Order: sequence, then C-alpha cells, then structure tokens
Amino acid sequence: MSIMKEKILRFKYMIIPIAMFVILGIGGAIVLALGFSAHSLSKIPTIIVDHDNSLSTQALIREIRTNSKFNVVAYSQVDNDVKDLIDKGKVSIGFIIPKNFSKDLTDMKNPKIMVIYDGSQMAMTSSSKTRVAQILSTIKSAYLIEVVEGQLGLMPEVAANYINPIRYNSRIIGNPTENMFNFFIPGFAINTIQVGMIIVVILLINKGNSYKKMWIKGVMVGFLASASVITIMGIYCKYFGLPYRGSVEAAIMLTILFCIGMTFIGVLLIILYNENQLNALGFVGPIAITLFLVGYTFPTVAMPEIIPMVAKYIPFYYYAIPLRDLSLVGGSFQDNLPNIFWLIKFVIFMWVTTFLLYKVKERKKVRREKKDSIINSQDAEVII
Repeated sequence: MSIMKEKILRFKYMIIPIAMFVILGIGGAIVLALGFSAHSLSKIPTIIVDHDNSLSTQALIREIRTNSKFNVVAYSQVDNDVKDLIDKGKVSIGFIIPKNFSKDLTDMKNPKIMVIYDGSQMAMTSSSKTRVAQILSTIKSAYLIEVVEGQLGLMPEVAANYINPIRYNSRIIGNPTENMFNFFIPGFAINTIQVGMIIVVILLINKGNSYKKMWIKGVMVGFLASASVITIMGIYCKYFGLPYRGSVEAAIMLTILFCIGMTFIGVLLIILYNENQLNALGFVGPIAITLFLVGYTFPTVAMPEIIPMVAKYIPFYYYAIPLRDLSLVGGSFQDNLPNIFWLIKFVIFMWVTTFLLYKVKERKKVRREKKDSIINSQDAEVII
C-alpha cells in the first residue's frame, strides 16, 4: 500500500487528465450518442390539407399515414394552416392536395400536389424528400397501371412493363439505412477528444520542465486519448449499433499515431508562448474547425478550390475519414498504409519541430540570463 501510495503521489499530475478523458471525453461521447440514439429520423410531424376527398386522395393519405417516416398530427381544409403550424414548430412537413385532384388525374391533366417543408429543419427536410418522391411514384405507377389495364386489357404484370419499361436497382454501400449516427457522431466525438488532449497537455506542462518531461507528458496524454477514443468506438459499436467492418489493427494504429501527433500540437504551443498556459490555450479553439475543413461533414469537392488543398495538410483528414471508412465500408491494414505512413511522418515532424524549438528557446533564455547577469554585475560595481 505504501508503494502504491508513493506511485500515485509521484504521478498525481495524471489524475486530472484521466478524469477529464473518462468523464468529459467518454461521458460526453455517450451523451452525444444518446441524443442520436434513434439513428435515423422517423415520425416527422406532418399536416395534410385535402381539398379533394376522393378515393385517390384517400389512398395517398393512407400511404403517408402508414409510412414510418411521417407522423400525421393534423388534417385541415385551409392552406394557411400549414404555414401557421410550421411557424409554431408543431409540424415540419405539409401536404396540400388540390381540388379535383382525382378528376384531373383521370383526365390526364397531371395534377400537382404541393409539399411544404420547414427549411429550418434541414435534417428532416432532406430525410423526407426521398420518401415523398417514393410515395408519389408508387401512387402514380399504380394509377397508370390501372389505366393501361382498362384501355388495353393487359395483365397487371404486362401493364407494369408498359408503364416502367426501364427499371433499376440501387444499393447504398456502407450505410444502407442512411443512418445519421453512423455518419456524423464518431467524428464529432473524436473532434472533442482532439481538442481536449491539446488542452490537457498544455495544462500539464509546468514552467521549467525539460524537453524530456514535456515529451513524456505528451506521449502519456496521447496514449490516454487513444484509449479514450478506442473505448468510445467500442461503446458505440456494442451499445449504439455502430457497425465496424474493417481492420481493428489499422484503427488502433491510426488512433495512436493521430493522438500522439496532435498532443504535440499542445507541446508546440506551450513552447512557442514561453510556457504561458493562458496564451497557449487561446489558440486551441481553431483546431475544432478541422472537422469541417477536411470534408467530414460537407464534401470538400463542393468547397472553394483552396480548401481541398489545405485539407491534405490537416492530420484529421488522414484519421477521421479513414476511420469512418473502416467502420462503414471496411478495409484492411494494407489499404490504410498510406494514411499510417502520413501520420508517422506527422508524429516525427512534431517531435523534431518541438525539440528544435525548445533548444532555440533555451539558448535564447541562457543568453538573456547571461546578459542580465553581466548588467547586474556592472550595476553592482558602479554602486560600490
């Protein structure tokens, strides 16, 4: 017990970082995951305004009502009710079916249904648009098949071939359910750890620490952060349904290299600002925007041309996106060797840069101290 107590006291400075990574890192990641535990949007509040009240519109309403994506909470005969309920936040989607919809459909006049979306709820809007198109396409195809059957006396299967002479199958690889949790949340959790590890190492480095002590603290925080990220991914896979299809070894190697390399960003900042923790912490915030710059949330191909060029020099680009691909698509260790080699070079670059910068700062400090001692000795001689 006495030996254990001695060890704890010797490394007591690591208690706070461990607590931060466990409570804030892992705990925050779990809270974030709970917010997206539904995985995909469903039961979107919906209003239907039906001016026709025909059998055709009743079939359409039944398709909407029985679709898991929508939750019809209101029916009306007034168009303005759609905007009013959207403005009040009570619904996100409104369907307005025009008068004489069924008659115009029979007369081949192509009646139009108005679908109104709440533009402030883009996640709901984008999620529901595809489903709306599917429902309307189903209704349209069913109606046209009936018309062709009646006019040409064809069997339903033959009529369907007339209506849809070209058919296609689609397949989404990696995230077939279009699950927002799988796509976004791991990246956001890792981004939080990324910022946290830099803050922790800045707070751990004390004035007068040798580079050896800085290096040890940086590596230790890097391993702690790696353990935190791996734990988060494990929790997501086991308890929140996150798939993982790729090489586990590749994920672990990428995680360790990324975390150690990013930790030394904190070491670099503390050396640059002469061990002034407050000034160094002021430059940690911008690290968080790398999540957006590397194309994790929005593709870089849609950004200004300079952004994709900058993204290739950001470590997050070689870690978060490959990790997501490993999780959703799969991949072997060999597939990720280019990313691993880039991160190895990044770690070595950070070690060399921080060491050289530390040496330069130390030399300047020694020269300044010598200069101050000479001035003080001269002043003392003048006083004598």
